[in-house]
Amino acid sequence: MTLTPREVIERLKALQELDRQIATFDWELSGGPKAVEGFARAVAAADAKIAQLEERTKLLRAQAKLRENEAKTSEAKVERLNEQARAVKTNREFTAIRSEIANAKIELGKMEEEILKIMEAVATQESLTAAAREERAKEQKKLDAERAKVDAALSGLRKSRDDHAARRPAATKEIPSETLASYERVQKARGNAVVPIEHDFCSGCMERLTRNDVFAVQNASRIVVCKSCGRILHA
Repeated sequence: MTLTPREVIERLKALQELDRQIATFDWELSGGPKAVEGFARAVAAADAKIAQLEERTKLLRAQAKLRENEAKTSEAKVERLNEQARAVKTNREFTAIRSEIANAKIELGKMEEEILKIMEAVATQESLTAAAREERAKEQKKLDAERAKVDAALSGLRKSRDDHAARRPAATKEIPSETLASYERVQKARGNAVVPIEHDFCSGCMERLTRNDVFAVQNASRIVVCKSCGRILHA
């Protein structure tokens, strides 16, 4: 069956409305992942915070290990000096070595205090890390809930989109191939390929039409395409 120009226009208008609905579904589907972006960023920030805290704890533990090794060296020095003190034969030598032992013990005490402070800092970092992990778990829970909600919504949107897309072949049936190709080319480039005229102008680009084209559009005597933007015109 050959369609009249008026019937072709009506088919094209219906096709354009269907394509608009499909495009709306596509836009909503693309926006779905964006809805969870904020929650995903919160989880990523929590991961970064935990990594930073763990790195700080690692450095503190390394410092504590270094000080412990230095303290062991100082302890060995004190023991060696005590052995030497037992072997001295004069009061002068004994006094000198006792002074050296006292200084070594002072240095050892300072190291032990520093180790204690470092381990207190380690405990603080571990507490902060535990709190950060709890916060991360809360953010992950929010992300999972939002993702589940979005996935459920997207599932319905995808079905609606597929249902509309399945109707498209029937909507294009019997539209002349050249006209359909023109429609699809312009629709892809501009978003709307079938527009009404406004007085003597194409409402898509506001190009002035010839009187013959205006008359043809108003009477639907033939398919009229705007010579400026390529849109198909209707009254």
